[in-house]
Amino acid sequence: MKRTLVLVLAAAAFGAACSYEAPLSGRELERMANQQQREAIARPAPDTCQAAAHRNLIGTDGSAINQASLPAGARVICHGCAVTLDYRAERLNVELGADGKVANVRCG
Repeated sequence: MKRTLVLVLAAAAFGAACSYEAPLSGRELERMANQQQREAIARPAPDTCQAAAHRNLIGTDGSAINQASLPAGARVICHGCAVTLDYRAERLNVELGADGKVANVRCG
């Protein structure tokens, strides 16, 4: 019984020693962080405000926009008009250019 216990403990200690991983170096950590950052930049932002469904508005006259067809909370922003800077991922922003036509549709 004692001998079996010693063998089991020895095997466990040997297994723990074999699974040791050396800590990552600063250079390896930096490489991993840079890779994650590149992946995050390449990943498209989620369409949380239905902007893709309203891309067809780009180039149309701003006065022709049917506000009822836009999601709740959407805002039409005239060129040069002041707006709040709070970010809401679910809010659709329809931005008008200097010519009064829709220049951009984005979340925020």
